[in-house]
Formats: sequence, structure tokens, C-alpha cells
Amino acid sequence: MPRILFMPANLSAEAAPGTPLIEAARAAGVSIDLPCGGKGTCGKCAVRVADGIIAHNDSFPSTESPDDPGTVRACASLVADGPAVIEVLATHEAALIAMDGAGAPEELPAPLDPDGPLAAIIRLSVPAPGADDGLSDMDRTLRALAAKGFANGLGFSTGALRALAGELRAEEGNLAVTLTREGFPRVIRAVRAGSSRGNYGLAVDLGTTTVAALLVDLESGIPLASRSAYNGQIRFGRDVIGRINFASRPGGLDELAMAARDSINGIIGALAEAKGIHPMEINAAVISGNTVMTHLLLGLVPEYIRLAPYTPTVLSVPPLAAHDAGIRINPGAALALSPCVGSYVGGDITAGLLASGVARQSEGVSLFLDIGTNGELVVGGREFLMTCACSAGPAFEGGGIDSGMRAAPGAIDRVTVDPESGEPAANVMGGGPARGICGSGMIALVAELFRAGMLDPSGKLVREPARGRVAVSDRKASYLLADEAPGGRTVSISENDIGNLVRAKAAIYAACTLVLSHLGLDFGDLARVYVAGGFGKFLDLEHAITVGLLPDLPRDRFTYLGNASLLGSYRALVSERERALQRELAARMTYIDPGADPAYMDHYTAALFLPHTDARRFPSVRIKK
Repeated sequence: MPRILFMPANLSAEAAPGTPLIEAARAAGVSIDLPCGGKGTCGKCAVRVADGIIAHNDSFPSTESPDDPGTVRACASLVADGPAVIEVLATHEAALIAMDGAGAPEELPAPLDPDGPLAAIIRLSVPAPGADDGLSDMDRTLRALAAKGFANGLGFSTGALRALAGELRAEEGNLAVTLTREGFPRVIRAVRAGSSRGNYGLAVDLGTTTVAALLVDLESGIPLASRSAYNGQIRFGRDVIGRINFASRPGGLDELAMAARDSINGIIGALAEAKGIHPMEINAAVISGNTVMTHLLLGLVPEYIRLAPYTPTVLSVPPLAAHDAGIRINPGAALALSPCVGSYVGGDITAGLLASGVARQSEGVSLFLDIGTNGELVVGGREFLMTCACSAGPAFEGGGIDSGMRAAPGAIDRVTVDPESGEPAANVMGGGPARGICGSGMIALVAELFRAGMLDPSGKLVREPARGRVAVSDRKASYLLADEAPGGRTVSISENDIGNLVRAKAAIYAACTLVLSHLGLDFGDLARVYVAGGFGKFLDLEHAITVGLLPDLPRDRFTYLGNASLLGSYRALVSERERALQRELAARMTYIDPGADPAYMDHYTAALFLPHTDARRFPSVRIKK
């Protein structure tokens, strides 16, 4: 079979003629990004054939670039009859630079008193066996649990049963059992009472772009540590549609499920090492993700989510054990996935509502807005809840931006631009050299350039006169934000990058406008606006209003929640009442589909300007003349 060598990694693999080049790359251990899911539409998987030949997949348009002969789209190329040398272009290395921030700690939330955590340790004194009682070790243990108020019918995991005989006799019947509470309650661990093993839980936000997790002591409810990292699925598609596309390829669904599991398990390993515990001591987990992410984690076919009548396999996943989803903690650990509402409003939103005041406020109407790769929102209060979702793209999390990265050390997260000279002043997270720009930095830069009169309402850099660091080449303009420094890289923002951000903010604003119009309301009717999303804690309110992402309302109506999905997952992990409230919220929500309403495109088109085509909506935004 031909051997395909991938450079500059200097990794190779043998592949039969006709094998997709992407599969040969994976066999060699080389990752090539597929933002469109391998449909051949984005051109971001370009590679150069340095030697040999590569065949073309006839189901795709021509793969060769007219501007750079020898450059082809990897997703549309096949292994030919002979060996080849493939140069993976630098655009993919940029993604690796952005990944350096993976595993970064997240801020810990305030602790909650545990109120029926998903798993609990119960200490028992189990009577010794009698010669004539006819009871097994498990029977006597279950009787001891019943005496403490735990109903008959509890199950036992295989691991707990295997350990029971020895542990029960080690300290004369003094036993500590770990019991799960949700769904089918069962004993998942049995150890002698003097054992030092702890009882820990895991809260996870499985985002399209970023995965974040929180390690919790379930006995006290105290959060111990948190970490976040890129979702490993991102190389198969930047958004949920790209992932659905990739899932339809042979073996694609399995790869996506494995990537999600690996992302979560990698964070679990980092958390366990940081706190000096064993992952097997984690006895419960709550995972919250949108409907597509939930399907992909479990290996469920997502195709019908995007096809009319937009029917997912499941909205409320039955209680699982950790091993059912390949999560490397106690195999019998209780695994709860937050309930979804519709095809594109998932468990991350029902979890997020737990972290907001929307469901608990006594009066008034509020907007809950989760800003990420997918923009999801809920309008309502105690009386009603209406929800909607839109695809915003990954710009808010640094994706789709040439110099983009997520909020991690080395990312520019805040920018000011001198209105006279056009020179920038940038803040770099961690204080070192700049390696890229995150979502909040992009919003700040666009807002500052617009207010300085260096960016027109359509998102084009002003060329005459060109001020500051605006450079024009072949009718394309860019803004140099940071020069390359030792340990860093050049950070330059193009008009295409700006356009990606403008389209993302337009999608969010249009979806909000649509839901409010369905309720006969306007932005001015909102008592509160809750802003969620991993990058929300870095977001400057004035900048967000200037670009038209958030409505121009009195500033005291806004509340930042940060990663509300993670916070809500934590609440559900430690409290039975919060889990019941989450199920109630999911049942109360009315879902509307923006794709089925022609008014959405009207709202979207109107929002494709800075800040909006109707300037009266943003009276506080002032532009330098």
C-alpha cells in the first residue's frame, strides 16, 4: 500500500488507494481541521502536495486552488496508487497555538450546602451473619440501609458486590457505602468504615467550542478545583452543523463521541492530579450540553435534529452510569445529563437557568442570554418561559478568527484605541507576550475602532485616511494589533475576522428581537438581562452595546453570570431540589424555531451593521467624526 508522509510533523501511514486523505492523516496521528465537517465548502483544510500525486473525490468540486497550484482540500482528496508527501499548512498550526491554554483553571463558585447530592456516603453497622438467618451479605447490608430510611429495592453495582464480603468483615460490620440517588438508586461502592476514600462529584459544561468542569466535595458541597479546555471535536467542525455533517461520514460519529469523551476525561485527570485524589473516588457527574453535544457524547445519530421536523433521539436522557458514556470515574457513578428542550435548546440552557434569577424572580420579565458558538436565550419569569436558539459561530470563543484563541494566558482580552493616533493599548492575560485574541478582545477592538471612526457601520476599515496600524493590500485591509515578540506571535485582525464577529452578534441580537416580538414586547420591557457564556466575565458592557450585541438599556439592568451552564450543573449535582426545579423549567419552556419564521432573517439583516441599521435603538453609542 502507498505510504503517505505528512510534514512538518514527519509522521506517516500506509493507506490503500481510494482512502480519504483525512483518514490517512488520522492514521498517521496528524490532525487536520474540518470546520465545515468535511463537506468541502470552507476550504480551511487546505494542504499542499509536495511530492507524488493525490486523487480527487469526484463527489466534490475541483480541489486544487487556482491561486496556489498543488494546494488541495484534504477532505475532498483520496490516496492515489503511489506514495505522496503532504505539507499540512500553517493555518492548522495556529489552532495548536490556541490550544496551549487548554487545562486553564476556572474561577470557583460560591459553595452551596448539599441538599440531596447525586451520590452520598452512608455509614452502617451491619450485623454479623447468623447460622440460621438465611441472609446474604447484601441482604444484611440492604436491611441496615432500610433502617436508616433508604427504601428496599436498592441495586448494587458489580464492583460494590465484589468488594462487599471482604470490606464487611474487615471492621466487624462497620461499613461505608456510597449510594446514588437519581433514577435507579444503587450502592456503587462498599468499603470499611475507616477507609480514607472520599466522595467527589463532577459538574461539566460540554460546550461546542470549550469544555469546562468543576470538581466538588459532595459531603460538604465545596467546589475544589476547575479546569477548561477546547472541545476536541472542534477539528471535525467549528459548529454543530459541521459536526452533524461529519457524523454522517463512515466512522464519523464514533470519532466525535471519542473526542468528547477524551476532552472530558483529560480534564478529569488534570483535576484529580491537582487535588491528589483518584478518579475512582468521583461518584457522580452532571453534564450539560446543547442537544447536539448530548447526542454526540452518547454516540446518538444527530442527523434528524437538522432535518424537518427536527426530531432528536432524546430530550431527557434516562439516568446512566458513568461507564455507559465512557467517562473515566467510578464506573458505577451516577451520570445525569441535563434535560434538553428542543433541537437547538439543550441542557446547557436548563442548567443555566438554575444559575440565574429568571425562574425565581417574583415579578417582571427577564432575558437570559447564553453567548457562545450557539446563541441560546430565554425570555420570561415565573409565569412563562419562551426560548430560542441561533447559530452564532465560534467568533465569541476565538474561533474563525485568524489570530483567535480562547480566553487563556497569552490572549488579548481588552483593547483601547487612541481616537487621534489610532494606536492600540492591549491587555494580555497572564501578562506575557500576545499569542492571539479571544472573543472579549475582538468585541473590544471592533467597538474601539468603530468609536474612533476607523471602522464604518458595515465593518470595513476606513482606508482614506488610513490611521494607526491599518494596512491595505490588494483591496483587503487589516489592523495590526500586536507585533511579534519572543514567545508570542503577530496578532493582526482582518476585515473577514471583523465580518465574522458582526455576523455572530447579528444572529444573537436578531434572535432576541424575534422572541420579544412573539411576546409583544421590546427590549425596553425587560427588567433584567442575564448574560451567560464562558467569555462573559471578560466582556465589557459598553463595548458589547457599542457593537450591537447587547441592547442599549440602563446599565444596572445587566447581570453577568459567567459560565452559567457549569454553575447550574454544580447546583444540580449537590441538590435534589435543584434537579427537580431543572426538570420543571424544561417542561415549562416554549421553543420557537427562528429558521421557520421569515421575520428572523429581516431582524438578522437589520443587525448586520454597527451597531444596527436603526441607530435609534442605540442612542448612547457615539462615533468620532
